[in-house]
Amino acid sequence: MNRLTLPLDIMRFELRRSFTPGRMAMWLVLVAFPIAIVAAMRGIANAALADRADPSDFIEPFGFTLYFLVPEVTCLLGLLLWATPAISTEIEGQTWIYLAMRRSGRRVVLFGKYLTAVAWTLSAALIATAVCVLIIGTPEMMKMWWVMSGLVVLSCFSHAAIFLLIGTFFYRRTMVSAVVYTMVVEYGLSFVPALVNKFTINYRLRGLLANGMEWDDVRTNAENIFGTEPSSTHLLVLAAFTVTMLGLALYRVEHAEYPTQQEG
Repeated sequence: MNRLTLPLDIMRFELRRSFTPGRMAMWLVLVAFPIAIVAAMRGIANAALADRADPSDFIEPFGFTLYFLVPEVTCLLGLLLWATPAISTEIEGQTWIYLAMRRSGRRVVLFGKYLTAVAWTLSAALIATAVCVLIIGTPEMMKMWWVMSGLVVLSCFSHAAIFLLIGTFFYRRTMVSAVVYTMVVEYGLSFVPALVNKFTINYRLRGLLANGMEWDDVRTNAENIFGTEPSSTHLLVLAAFTVTMLGLALYRVEHAEYPTQQEG
């Protein structure tokens, strides 16, 4: 039973030592960035349309903006900072050799860091989502909040798994490798109208966005971007992807031989 709680102990330890001025400032930036953009857009829209503004006109454009700012940008930036360097920070801190000598130490630490990255990023993204939805103030606020919050959760768990896997392979150029993956795959191939985009996380999240908000017209006009699959298919693919990537990361970290700082 104690072994099962070890990842949670690692998570609590990592969270406690994350409360530094620098990391807290970054957390506040992740929260404030989408809120500032949405508030500015809302102010411009109100000034342009004045009393003729119909709140229902804001649902789709503001929904797309909020999706891009939070589930895609905020979540990915947070996970880049906390999930990707899970191994490299231990190697640079000369603590990896002690973890490698303990039974199941590698897997426990990696999974604990995975949970830490998800929790830290999720807290910022959910707060930003709630405030942004209140600022938008459409008649469908509750639906938008539920859908966006669900996408935030899925984005954090799935992207954290792939960033963790990238960190176990490219521990010397961790951030660069993760950024390249994000730009090429999630922001490039996910928009390619071919079979390859169906294997990206953002394609599945966009499909869930269109399904959850019931934007049938938008999906019909851009099937290659939003897909036509039901929500159950998107959820199953995301779950399979997350479990597979996380399993590969745990396998890799258990069998890889990482150099210590002296050896590197």
